[in-house]
Amino acid sequence: MKMRLPPRLLKTFAPVLCLLLAKASFGLDINYSGSVTAQVGLGLPQTSDNAGKILKGDIAIENILKAYHKNLTVSAQAIVIGDAAASQSSNGISTFATDNGFLALKLKEAYVDYNGGFWALRAGRQIAGWGKADGLQVADILCPQDESNALASTYKESRQGIDAIRLSYINDFMQADAYWIPIFTPSVLPFANANPLHKIVFPKEYGGFALTTPKSQGDLDAPSRAIYNSEAAARLSFYFSKFDLSFYGFYGWEDLPLQTYTATSEDTAIVTGKYERLLMFAVDTAVPMGDFVLRAEAAYFPERRIQTSADWQAARQSIGLPFSASKKRCQLRALAGLDWTPAGGWTITAQYMADIIIAGGSANLDRKRYEHLASLSVEKAFLNDLLTISALAFFDLNDFSSSVEIEAEYSVTDSFKAALIGNLYFEGREKGMYGIYKDLSCATLRGKVSF
Repeated sequence: MKMRLPPRLLKTFAPVLCLLLAKASFGLDINYSGSVTAQVGLGLPQTSDNAGKILKGDIAIENILKAYHKNLTVSAQAIVIGDAAASQSSNGISTFATDNGFLALKLKEAYVDYNGGFWALRAGRQIAGWGKADGLQVADILCPQDESNALASTYKESRQGIDAIRLSYINDFMQADAYWIPIFTPSVLPFANANPLHKIVFPKEYGGFALTTPKSQGDLDAPSRAIYNSEAAARLSFYFSKFDLSFYGFYGWEDLPLQTYTATSEDTAIVTGKYERLLMFAVDTAVPMGDFVLRAEAAYFPERRIQTSADWQAARQSIGLPFSASKKRCQLRALAGLDWTPAGGWTITAQYMADIIIAGGSANLDRKRYEHLASLSVEKAFLNDLLTISALAFFDLNDFSSSVEIEAEYSVTDSFKAALIGNLYFEGREKGMYGIYKDLSCATLRGKVSF
């Protein structure tokens, strides 16, 4: 009897097998690195339901392979996660998880890169960050996010790879990138029942209705794999002596589905989700000024489909009128930021972001017409840079809810780091943008060994 690898495992480790074969055939210079990260997080006393409960408990093994041959680079990054808390979920494209959520395989990147001097070509799964914002999403919509992990995780770490071909033109003061993305990759949602975010994103009850929500990515209406459902993107960046300037364009799909609430009886309803088309134009700039860097970024979404509220959908159904999951609105996001690096090892970053519907109003939508928030980040190194203490806070300026993350990281050796992280969520005059996560307030202990 022959032993066969499961298709998902074969797909995940195919880049590794290809690199080993290429080394044997062409003599590629191959570098291997990685890390092992173990972490456990406990709910804090301020939570009503999760005090003392394990909200996070996993071991992640990251593997990075890079191969070089003349102007050619082959790169692969895969992460294997064993999760004692059973919180792992899948999007069926870049992240695969067992049905019970105890094991996950994430193929973050796997691409071939050719550098032709003034031009370059990259094909395969790749990650690129757009914009100048720090931890906030304005123009950074090229790569989807892992929306299933809100604890002890950075915005940068949450980016997922896209399967794309990127053609670049490069010279001393500018770079132009054009992307063709033939297959849509959605964000990862917290489908696993044991995920602490699950009951927030997929509640079992709302407004007196018992809800039947999607159980997996397959329950959502995603675009089919066809050429007419491809995505396209472009970036044009200029690097001058006094400032940087970039322009962006994107035509593709929303990374998150818009939800429809369909009543099946007087007290039950089914929730379905559908991904909609998206168009964006954006610009950003950064201006160094001594110890300061001024940053600005803006993104315009013409006739973007905005989610309608569940209450409005239910009210329309109750009187037999047609309803929809979304309405088209023109949307503008803008951000201004200031970075300050004074003497003494301090790094301070402050940001303000505004999100406004500039045409059509917000009546019956699941958001306010004008939403704005601010962030403040402070970081300081001690003990000859062995100990780093940082604090990151986000403030919802509509409802005055907030999120605070405090981290102390110590470098025990050059390859081993230990950290204690606190995630705190506070309600405002209403639950607001961050208050809905109050029961996820958590303290996490993390250890990471790099090799």
